Amino acid sequence: MLLENQMSASNYKRATKKYAARIDHIDGDTSKGFVLVPVGTDFVTTITQASGFLSFETDDGEETYLSLHSVKRITELINENSRQRQAEDARAAEEKAKAQAKADKEAETNQKKADPRDRSGERTSPFTRNEEFEALDILGLGEYATSDEIQGTYRRLVKLYHPDRLRGLGVSDKKIAYAAERLAEINNAYKLLSKVAKAA
Repeated sequence: MLLENQMSASNYKRATKKYAARIDHIDGDTSKGFVLVPVGTDFVTTITQASGFLSFETDDGEETYLSLHSVKRITELINENSRQRQAEDARAAEEKAKAQAKADKEAETNQKKADPRDRSGERTSPFTRNEEFEALDILGLGEYATSDEIQGTYRRLVKLYHPDRLRGLGVSDKKIAYAAERLAEINNAYKLLSKVAKAA
Protein backbone atom coordinates (compact mmCIF):
# COMPACT_ATOMS: atom_id res chain seq x y z
CA MET A 1 0.00 0.00 0.00
CA LEU A 2 1.09 3.60 -0.52
CA LEU A 3 1.71 5.69 2.56
CA GLU A 4 -0.02 9.03 2.37
CA ASN A 5 2.87 10.86 4.03
CA GLN A 6 3.83 13.10 1.17
CA MET A 7 7.49 14.06 1.13
CA SER A 8 8.04 17.54 2.49
CA ALA A 9 9.51 20.10 0.09
CA SER A 10 11.74 21.34 2.89
CA ASN A 11 13.43 17.94 3.29
CA TYR A 12 16.73 17.28 1.54
CA LYS A 13 16.14 15.40 -1.74
CA ARG A 14 18.78 13.61 -3.76
CA ALA A 15 18.74 13.94 -7.52
CA THR A 16 16.74 11.04 -8.88
CA LYS A 17 15.72 9.37 -12.12
CA LYS A 18 12.24 8.00 -12.65
CA TYR A 19 11.71 4.37 -13.62
CA ALA A 20 8.23 3.38 -14.70
CA ALA A 21 7.04 0.40 -12.65
CA ARG A 22 3.95 -1.65 -11.81
CA ILE A 23 3.50 -2.53 -8.13
CA ASP A 24 1.53 -5.66 -7.24
CA HIS A 25 0.38 -5.43 -3.61
CA ILE A 26 -0.24 -8.36 -1.29
CA ASP A 27 -3.94 -7.42 -1.01
CA GLY A 28 -4.38 -7.75 -4.81
CA ASP A 29 -4.29 -4.03 -5.67
CA THR A 30 -2.02 -2.78 -8.45
CA SER A 31 -0.32 0.61 -8.67
CA LYS A 32 1.43 2.16 -11.63
CA GLY A 33 3.88 5.01 -11.36
CA PHE A 34 7.58 5.67 -11.02
CA VAL A 35 10.21 4.33 -8.66
CA LEU A 36 12.56 7.20 -7.83
CA VAL A 37 16.11 5.93 -8.24
CA PRO A 38 19.03 8.09 -6.99
CA VAL A 39 21.37 9.24 -9.76
CA GLY A 40 24.37 6.92 -9.91
CA THR A 41 22.30 3.88 -8.87
CA ASP A 42 20.33 1.50 -11.07
CA PHE A 43 16.76 0.25 -10.70
CA VAL A 44 17.60 -3.25 -9.44
CA THR A 45 20.13 -2.02 -6.85
CA THR A 46 17.62 0.50 -5.50
CA ILE A 47 14.91 -2.17 -5.13
CA THR A 48 17.16 -4.81 -3.56
CA GLN A 49 18.86 -2.45 -1.13
CA ALA A 50 15.69 -0.67 0.02
CA SER A 51 14.79 -1.40 3.61
CA GLY A 52 11.21 -0.78 4.70
CA PHE A 53 10.20 1.97 2.28
CA LEU A 54 10.82 2.99 -1.32
CA SER A 55 10.39 6.43 -2.90
CA PHE A 56 7.54 6.27 -5.38
CA GLU A 57 5.73 8.77 -7.59
CA THR A 58 2.15 8.09 -8.65
CA ASP A 59 0.90 8.76 -12.18
CA ASP A 60 -0.60 12.06 -11.05
CA GLY A 61 2.83 13.29 -9.84
CA GLU A 62 2.41 12.80 -6.08
CA GLU A 63 5.62 11.65 -4.36
CA THR A 64 5.04 9.11 -1.61
CA TYR A 65 6.76 6.25 0.19
CA LEU A 66 5.94 2.69 -0.75
CA SER A 67 5.83 0.24 2.16
CA LEU A 68 7.77 -2.83 1.02
CA HIS A 69 5.97 -5.03 3.62
CA SER A 70 2.77 -4.71 1.58
CA VAL A 71 4.40 -5.41 -1.80
CA LYS A 72 4.18 -8.74 -3.57
CA ARG A 73 6.07 -7.77 -6.76
CA ILE A 74 7.73 -4.72 -8.41
CA THR A 75 7.96 -4.91 -12.19
CA GLU A 76 9.97 -2.43 -14.22
CA LEU A 77 8.00 -1.33 -17.30
CA ILE A 78 10.95 -1.54 -19.66
CA ASN A 79 9.14 -0.30 -22.79
CA GLU A 80 7.87 2.80 -21.01
CA ASN A 81 11.30 3.46 -19.50
CA SER A 82 12.91 3.08 -22.89
CA ARG A 83 10.48 5.61 -24.40
CA GLN A 84 11.01 7.92 -21.44
CA ARG A 85 14.81 7.73 -21.78
CA GLN A 86 14.56 8.36 -25.53
CA ALA A 87 12.39 11.43 -24.85
CA GLU A 88 14.87 12.66 -22.20
CA ASP A 89 17.79 12.09 -24.59
CA ALA A 90 15.93 13.97 -27.34
CA ARG A 91 15.22 16.87 -24.96
CA ALA A 92 18.87 16.95 -23.83
CA ALA A 93 20.08 16.90 -27.44
CA GLU A 94 17.68 19.71 -28.35
CA GLU A 95 18.83 21.82 -25.38
CA LYS A 96 22.46 21.16 -26.30
CA ALA A 97 21.80 22.18 -29.92
CA LYS A 98 20.05 25.39 -28.78
CA ALA A 99 22.95 26.23 -26.45
CA GLN A 100 25.46 25.58 -29.24
CA ALA A 101 23.46 27.73 -31.69
CA LYS A 102 23.34 30.55 -29.14
CA ALA A 103 27.10 30.28 -28.50
CA ASP A 104 27.80 30.28 -32.26
CA LYS A 105 25.61 33.36 -32.75
CA GLU A 106 27.36 35.21 -29.91
CA ALA A 107 30.77 34.27 -31.31
CA GLU A 108 29.73 35.50 -34.77
CA THR A 109 28.46 38.80 -33.31
CA ASN A 110 31.68 39.29 -31.35
CA GLN A 111 33.76 38.50 -34.42
CA LYS A 112 31.83 41.07 -36.48
CA LYS A 113 32.51 43.70 -33.82
CA ALA A 114 36.21 42.86 -33.64
CA ASP A 115 36.72 42.19 -37.36
CA PRO A 116 34.55 44.46 -39.55
CA ARG A 117 33.85 43.13 -43.03
CA ASP A 118 31.85 44.37 -45.96
CA ARG A 119 28.73 42.56 -47.23
CA SER A 120 30.76 40.29 -49.50
CA GLY A 121 32.59 38.90 -46.47
CA GLU A 122 35.85 40.70 -47.24
CA ARG A 123 37.47 42.73 -44.50
CA THR A 124 37.27 46.48 -45.05
CA SER A 125 39.93 49.03 -44.23
CA PRO A 126 39.30 52.76 -43.70
CA PHE A 127 42.75 53.47 -45.13
CA THR A 128 42.97 53.98 -48.90
CA ARG A 129 45.68 56.51 -49.79
CA ASN A 130 49.44 55.95 -50.03
CA GLU A 131 50.17 58.52 -47.31
CA GLU A 132 47.85 56.61 -44.96
CA PHE A 133 49.67 53.34 -45.64
CA GLU A 134 53.01 55.12 -45.08
CA ALA A 135 51.69 56.43 -41.74
CA LEU A 136 50.68 52.89 -40.74
CA ASP A 137 54.15 51.69 -41.73
CA ILE A 138 55.78 54.37 -39.53
CA LEU A 139 53.80 53.03 -36.56
CA GLY A 140 54.52 49.42 -37.57
CA LEU A 141 50.84 48.56 -38.11
CA GLY A 142 48.94 46.74 -40.85
CA GLU A 143 46.15 48.17 -43.01
CA TYR A 144 43.37 46.71 -40.83
CA ALA A 145 44.56 48.36 -37.61
CA THR A 146 41.77 49.53 -35.31
CA SER A 147 41.57 52.90 -33.52
CA ASP A 148 42.52 51.20 -30.24
CA GLU A 149 45.57 49.55 -31.82
CA ILE A 150 46.68 52.85 -33.37
CA GLN A 151 46.30 54.72 -30.08
CA GLY A 152 48.06 52.03 -28.03
CA THR A 153 50.98 51.79 -30.46
CA TYR A 154 51.32 55.58 -30.59
CA ARG A 155 51.55 55.87 -26.79
CA ARG A 156 54.15 53.12 -26.61
CA LEU A 157 56.31 54.73 -29.33
CA VAL A 158 56.08 58.21 -27.75
CA LYS A 159 57.42 56.79 -24.48
CA LEU A 160 60.18 54.96 -26.34
CA TYR A 161 61.44 57.94 -28.40
CA HIS A 162 60.73 60.88 -26.07
CA PRO A 163 63.93 63.02 -25.81
CA ASP A 164 63.43 63.84 -22.10
CA ARG A 165 63.38 60.15 -21.21
CA LEU A 166 66.47 59.49 -23.32
CA ARG A 167 68.36 62.41 -21.71
CA GLY A 168 67.55 60.93 -18.31
CA LEU A 169 69.09 57.65 -19.47
CA GLY A 170 72.33 59.43 -20.53
CA VAL A 171 71.90 58.83 -24.28
CA SER A 172 74.19 60.81 -26.62
CA ASP A 173 72.98 64.06 -28.26
CA LYS A 174 73.21 62.48 -31.72
CA LYS A 175 70.83 59.68 -30.74
CA ILE A 176 68.49 62.16 -29.01
CA ALA A 177 68.34 64.22 -32.24
CA TYR A 178 67.44 61.06 -34.19
CA ALA A 179 64.77 60.21 -31.61
CA ALA A 180 63.29 63.73 -31.92
CA GLU A 181 63.03 63.33 -35.72
CA ARG A 182 61.48 59.92 -35.32
CA LEU A 183 59.01 61.27 -32.73
CA ALA A 184 57.95 64.03 -35.15
CA GLU A 185 57.22 61.37 -37.80
CA ILE A 186 55.25 59.31 -35.26
CA ASN A 187 53.19 62.36 -34.21
CA ASN A 188 52.37 63.27 -37.83
CA ALA A 189 51.45 59.66 -38.67
CA TYR A 190 49.21 59.42 -35.61
CA LYS A 191 47.38 62.68 -36.42
CA LEU A 192 46.67 61.53 -39.98
CA LEU A 193 45.49 58.06 -38.97
CA SER A 194 43.33 59.40 -36.14
CA LYS A 195 41.47 61.68 -38.57
CA VAL A 196 40.87 58.83 -41.02
CA ALA A 197 39.77 56.38 -38.27
CA LYS A 198 37.31 58.93 -36.83
CA ALA A 199 35.90 59.68 -40.28
CA ALA A 200 35.35 55.93 -40.87
